[in-house]
Amino acid sequence: MRTTAIAAALLATLVAATPAFAQTTTTEPTSPEPLPVWLKLSAYSGHPGEKVSVAAACDDQASPLTTRALRVTQPLEANPEGHQPWALFAETVIRDVPEGSYPVSFHCGGDPVTVYFTVLDRDSSPAPGSGQTKKAPASSQGQTRVVPQGAPQTGDGSLAP
Repeated sequence: MRTTAIAAALLATLVAATPAFAQTTTTEPTSPEPLPVWLKLSAYSGHPGEKVSVAAACDDQASPLTTRALRVTQPLEANPEGHQPWALFAETVIRDVPEGSYPVSFHCGGDPVTVYFTVLDRDSSPAPGSGQTKKAPASSQGQTRVVPQGAPQTGDGSLAP
């Protein structure tokens, strides 16, 4: 009998406390996180005349690409089929400007996004396909070393013993 009284008292306590636990909390609907905003180049340095592709992410109004180092040949545009409307792409060519680091920017919803591009001296590399070899500085014995270019020519192994 005593056990029944204790169980009844415990049950009464739980029933009385249930409304406090059963209260539901209401939450405001959460807005989705904004997409990250970025600007990426296919290369961050190069010589005048070379091509550089540009990719950007912006889910707001995007301004045109601005830079002194790159001439825009195709402006920042989204995919014409509507895929990933926040992804923008452009094509550029490196301008013949003095060597140095230049900002490359666009605005996404009014906020600037900037990366830096380094224009290298036109004379710092041989013309493609010219076959010229770069010479290393002379050593202390007066000899000039030739710096090898490309992969070593070791053969395919078919003549190995």
